[in-house]
Amino acid sequence: MERVWPFIYAAAAVGTLAGGYQSLSPEQTRQTNADWIFVSITFVTLLFFPLGAMAYSRRRGIDKYQRPNFRRQPLGWWTDTLQPIRISLIFAVLYCIGSAFALPHTDAQGWMLFCWHIAMAVGLFFGERLVYVVFRQRIV
Repeated sequence: MERVWPFIYAAAAVGTLAGGYQSLSPEQTRQTNADWIFVSITFVTLLFFPLGAMAYSRRRGIDKYQRPNFRRQPLGWWTDTLQPIRISLIFAVLYCIGSAFALPHTDAQGWMLFCWHIAMAVGLFFGERLVYVVFRQRIV
């Protein structure tokens, strides 16, 4: 299964780019109500979520963490926590890139959703950096 994961990730990356593009179409944004408070709450939540996930896995008894790579599955939140954090970050960035291509064709609500996508990606990015600072002794 180790050899199959890179292909699964590649296919999911293409789908994520397309989903990001599709998410800002006026048909999709018509029923949304994103504002700056929502964007700010998302950023703060995703800034601290990786630390919380790592702390929870530590409480479950995980002592050492492997660095993420594309040959492992992304679903081990409580046993292989760095892997799903990195995969979530990569897909959040890909979603932002996909939605950036749709910006010229979107409306004001689409712009707020794009800011929300950016807040997710940036929050996860800095959250992951915090994890690497706080848990650096436990990462092998």
